[in-house]
Amino acid sequence: MRDEPSAYRLGYVAQSLTLGVGASHTCRLASATPERLTALIAQNLAELEQLLLFNEAHGIELFRIGSSLIPFGSHPVNTLPWWSTHARDFDRLGHIARRSRQRLSLHPSPAAASLTSVHQRVRDAALAELRYSARVLDLLGQGPEARVVLHLGGAAPSRPEALDTAHRFLDGMPAELRDRIVLEHDDKVWSARETLALARAHGLPMLADNLHNALEPSDPVMPLDELLRASAASWRVLDLRPKFHLASQAPGGRPGAHADRIDPEDFRAVVAALDGPADLMLEAKDKDLALFALREQNIPPRKRSRAPRDVQAPTRE
Repeated sequence: MRDEPSAYRLGYVAQSLTLGVGASHTCRLASATPERLTALIAQNLAELEQLLLFNEAHGIELFRIGSSLIPFGSHPVNTLPWWSTHARDFDRLGHIARRSRQRLSLHPSPAAASLTSVHQRVRDAALAELRYSARVLDLLGQGPEARVVLHLGGAAPSRPEALDTAHRFLDGMPAELRDRIVLEHDDKVWSARETLALARAHGLPMLADNLHNALEPSDPVMPLDELLRASAASWRVLDLRPKFHLASQAPGGRPGAHADRIDPEDFRAVVAALDGPADLMLEAKDKDLALFALREQNIPPRKRSRAPRDVQAPTRE
């Protein structure tokens, strides 16, 4: 089954289990010498080429690059001018991605990029991580639809203070970096409604996640169709194709742990809730194998149970 671009496209995260490569080799900080970093960067860029060619051969047009493509890319220990040394490599990789219509992204860990921390050193580190991630997408010649996915962070010392910190951080962020990010709600702290309000206040898209919405519901609760419509609108107002995360809970795992593959019922529910063309990033442990499994099952979509509701744009608090 080949996904029709007019309906939805499926993608996977960072690593192909079919190939056995992930373009994310790194090392310990203590052993991050220039020589070691040089070798790792070359290895990762070579593997990224394998991944992009693999995606091209299998009609996969959505892919998340691992954040360790350039080991310690945002850390002071990496003093290499990797962006210029490997400019030709990035040009070649970008050409492969563009000719095969691959929409790329990066997703720093919450520990690497927090918008809500009151500590300046944490915000400085987040800004450095964003600069690194945005530079990778720029070097690959990706358009404005290619984004760095960010969670908000924690809620200390209080939710109002944390949100105020995030607003001020985004207000002061250089436009070229702010225009590369998308905000995602999480499964423990910040709900979709809260994240959407912050995103809209700064003209940013919000990335919806079906599993996060189930584990950290909004108040009032956002049904799946409302969640996806609201998220899609935040992309479309910027003339960008909506993108969502699709994940299933791992049976017996901690709440929020991703299953090996996508539960067909979760897939049906998300596809039924779409109100137009969109991209679905599969967050599953089986990576590309989970994507191929959905294709092979040729799962019929579930019909809508009711008409979608209009979504009101939240205002900045």
